[in-house]
Amino acid sequence: MTFWERVSLWPLSMLVSVREARLALQALPFVINRDFLRTEFWRRLLFAGRDAWRLSRDYYSEQSTSDVHCFGETPLLTLARIQRQAGINAGDEVLEVGAATGRNCFWLATVIGCRVVGLEHIPEFVSRADSVVRRTGSQDQVRFVCGDMGESLPGEPDVIYLYGSNLEDDLITRFAQRCCEKGEGVRVITVSYPLRDYLPGVYELIDAFPAVFIWGVTTVYVQRVVQAA
Repeated sequence: MTFWERVSLWPLSMLVSVREARLALQALPFVINRDFLRTEFWRRLLFAGRDAWRLSRDYYSEQSTSDVHCFGETPLLTLARIQRQAGINAGDEVLEVGAATGRNCFWLATVIGCRVVGLEHIPEFVSRADSVVRRTGSQDQVRFVCGDMGESLPGEPDVIYLYGSNLEDDLITRFAQRCCEKGEGVRVITVSYPLRDYLPGVYELIDAFPAVFIWGVTTVYVQRVVQAA
């Protein structure tokens, strides 16, 4: 990238930084939890303070692949709203698809009291998140699996969460099919698109509401499997 290209992107970078800071301040009530702060300390240390977007970008750059899915993580303020709206409670087993550095998984486990499985296809994310689990002794609450969401989904979840707003239609369809294999009644939360558009008659829409992400506002869909595969 040339010098002038970097200069032209500076206002956008500042806007994103300001939005990140504002969301972080608003999320303070949801992070003042001793166990979560302990996992955050180790997570940030073991990931060297680098966020999911930069790590995924570097991974795909090293792989020299055109199949690029650089992504971030759900702001905690937004995650807290999703948890309330979707009725995610202590004791629920939650599967996060695209767990990245594991922050959402650790928050749901330590603050809400869920049992959480994080599915992630980038091996480095999984190995470092596993290290956080070992350092914090949270093996009974959180585990991470390296795999492809279009091939199979681990565990027996009550709730499945996918934050992926720019995925190909074929991958979303295969993901929707894998969710159906978990049985009727499983709640599936998606960002930007309802799964009934991909598998008509299989999903019942429970709720839809606007939510704030770093890049803007979109709709979050909460749906239930009504026809198992």
